[in-house]
Amino acid sequence: MSSESTQPFSYDEFPYASYPYASSHPRNLAALAQLFALQPADVSRCRVLEIGCAAGGNLIPMAARFPDSEFLGLDASKRQIDEGKPFVDALSLTNITLRHQDILEFDSSEGKFDFIICHGVYSWVPPEVQEKILSVCRHHLTENGVAYVSYNTYPGWYLRRGVREMMSYHASGFDDTQTKINQSRALVDFLVSAVQRNQDAYEKLLHEELSIVRASEDSYIYHEHLEDYNEPLFFHQFVSRAEASGLRFMCEAQFASMIPNEYGDETRGTLSKIAPGLVQMEQYLDFLRNRKFRQSLLCHCDVQLNRAIGPERLKHLYVNSPLAEQEPEGENESPDTHVFEHASGRTLTVGNPIQVHAFRHLASIWPCDVSIDALADIAREAIPAERRPGVEECRHELYETFLELYSSSLVALYATPSGCTVEIGPTPGTTELIRHQAEQDSRVTNLRHESVQLDDFEREIIKRMDGVATIDQIAAALLDYGVAMQAESPDTESPDPKTELQSVTPTQEQLRAVVEQKLKRFAQTGLLAAPNV
Repeated sequence: MSSESTQPFSYDEFPYASYPYASSHPRNLAALAQLFALQPADVSRCRVLEIGCAAGGNLIPMAARFPDSEFLGLDASKRQIDEGKPFVDALSLTNITLRHQDILEFDSSEGKFDFIICHGVYSWVPPEVQEKILSVCRHHLTENGVAYVSYNTYPGWYLRRGVREMMSYHASGFDDTQTKINQSRALVDFLVSAVQRNQDAYEKLLHEELSIVRASEDSYIYHEHLEDYNEPLFFHQFVSRAEASGLRFMCEAQFASMIPNEYGDETRGTLSKIAPGLVQMEQYLDFLRNRKFRQSLLCHCDVQLNRAIGPERLKHLYVNSPLAEQEPEGENESPDTHVFEHASGRTLTVGNPIQVHAFRHLASIWPCDVSIDALADIAREAIPAERRPGVEECRHELYETFLELYSSSLVALYATPSGCTVEIGPTPGTTELIRHQAEQDSRVTNLRHESVQLDDFEREIIKRMDGVATIDQIAAALLDYGVAMQAESPDTESPDPKTELQSVTPTQEQLRAVVEQKLKRFAQTGLLAAPNV
């Protein structure tokens, strides 16, 4: 890791793909901190450090979204930092610094940070660097600060480690990096095809890894399976290291993963007997789930956490959920009972009018979020005046409801809104960040801090969505640009006519209709910016 090393740094030779990670976003970290009775910093005015920021794919969108906050990204790869800096300059961001620096050289002059992010680094660096990461978290977190550290874990990585070592052994016979990657993919293909199809544990492992390898980018294959360092550890070992550094485990970045909802009463009863403490419970859940990866949040060891999370902790938080109300299935169904389907396929059957109207509103604004207090007011106003409950009653009802649903991954909670909208106005707009990303690549970061893949036509629309141009003007600009559309036409050369696609020049009316359809997709994928963003 040292910048003084004469050996070529692997991330300079083969950069890691730089993407956003929604679970590491301060609006998620601050919401979790609030649930555990911390008083986190205002996300719109905070300091954020990212250790191992690559080209800034995670940090730059945060800086663009919160201009009054300050962001510092460090990475030992000069090549990746050099790739990120032009992006910062193009957006004229003055609140972010991307710095080529070995974390071992980080010192006390950098001051304190409200949030420290270290994603995809800890398991892939030597012990002295792991120790430094935790030391930086200890000495550079503010009093109520939160650190996010992700790492590979056992027992899930025991099986995967075998595949990694097979790939590493095979790749060691080649010199060129790209050849190593190609040969690693080929080895897994060969193993899967050659192993007998009797569905034993080994074959299932190979098929699982093959699906991951086939879907992964080259940078993932190289740095996950072919790097010298990739040392998973058990959760309890990570917690022990954190505590030795003066840090405390607060929770996981994905809160619902801490709740054993998928197990029956007998299993949960046994867990409570053999795992009386939080660390033991989390470790035994890892055993049950064969967990491979964790995203743990840490705070100072002397911070007083309150793990008895009451409904009132949700006050001022924002909520969203991908819900859709279902039509009544039969005449015998109660008119006061309503069924909402979650995108996961699970259903919620409710009769309480506060919940019904709240869920309807969430369904209508997805993927946007709304403050729970505002949502309570919306639901309350939808109830006839003679049956309308009080303001505080409505709010408390939703606090209780969403705390339960949050524990089951049926709603998401955040400290601040994403800034996206589903309202397609006469002059639809997106952010300067998204427009610039569309100029450079087909992958953009939406306002929910997620990657969204665009086709070429969508990129051309996005580039023109400055919040000033009307839909007609966007369509006209695309027509002037010379965009073509795919249309069906019969294959007259074949005796058996079939449908094939050919490019045709559309009319402006046709183009406008297609643009309107694309705008609906942008609204559903968090790419439309609210007017004040």
